[in-house]
Amino acid sequence: MTKYLGYEGLRDLLNAKLIEIRCECLQLAQIAQSGLFGDKVLPLFHYRFHVIDARDRREYVHGCLQSLHSAANLRGKQVVKLKGAVAAAIRRPPDDLRTRLFAPFHYELVHNPNLLCKSIEHALHEQLGLTKVPFTITVHEEACDTVRVETDLPGRAKISEPEAHKIIERGMMGVAGLSQTILEMQDYSAISGFRDEDMPLFRDKLSLLAEAASSEGHERDFQRVLDIAGLPDVDADTGPIRVERLLAIRESSEAQEFRDWLGTVGQATDSEIRERIASLRAKAGVKVGSTAGKAMRFLAITGIGLVPHAAVPAIALGALDQFVLERLLPRSGVAAFVNELYPSIFSARRD
Repeated sequence: MTKYLGYEGLRDLLNAKLIEIRCECLQLAQIAQSGLFGDKVLPLFHYRFHVIDARDRREYVHGCLQSLHSAANLRGKQVVKLKGAVAAAIRRPPDDLRTRLFAPFHYELVHNPNLLCKSIEHALHEQLGLTKVPFTITVHEEACDTVRVETDLPGRAKISEPEAHKIIERGMMGVAGLSQTILEMQDYSAISGFRDEDMPLFRDKLSLLAEAASSEGHERDFQRVLDIAGLPDVDADTGPIRVERLLAIRESSEAQEFRDWLGTVGQATDSEIRERIASLRAKAGVKVGSTAGKAMRFLAITGIGLVPHAAVPAIALGALDQFVLERLLPRSGVAAFVNELYPSIFSARRD
């Protein structure tokens, strides 16, 4: 800024309080293999996170300001005055930022596999020059601050396990940095500065949110499931909708589970969806030609209207839901919704 504004211009800009400056060392770190804080050293593909900060903040800010001495167009006294003006323009984040830092990152890590995969893809390209590696990764919670991952990245990328571990760590730290930046943007009510290398992941995040908030994606995925299942079109024999019953069940846990399942089918292959549908038919006893089957087809046409709009702000606050099959099978909420609740919306047609 001194290069383009000169000493007087930058001094006047700072004095006018038109800009504020972020100068923070606070961030999340991955320490599972370090033994820091007396913790047990964990094996590869285990990741433990801890908040770190500068030991002495005044010393940290002082060190950050030393680059002003190398500015060719500044004299000694000008450097001293600008250092004071810059320090005065630094705006500290809220005191509780440290305690709030982990929650949004943890949510993204556990519930938004798409964003983590995008971040790992960027790390693969930046570190190894690799693109379009068809790897898979699953994150398991081991403790409140620790996760373990299952992945085929070493074999897919033809790299060693230590290399794959570091690539995944870099991907996780990319998600951590993005989560912190968005949190600070909220706290500061301002657009935080992004480095060039941070922008691709931020664009991916916005793209995922835009896709999640759009009903077109839900409708397309829903239609895909029903086409694979081979469910028939609704016809006049389906019967009128019992609105009072619809209103009674729309907030049920089974309906919520069904909506969550629909929001994840974009990640599944046709064969995986076919397998899920087959298991649902077996569990729910749904026959293609039955009234329940016709009701399912009607859901394809009007189902997006059943999703309460209150779900959209929840997506915007954090991430996309991750499909976890084990949560559906013990007592499948999807099957219960299809077989028990949704057909009850319809009554026999009367003359």
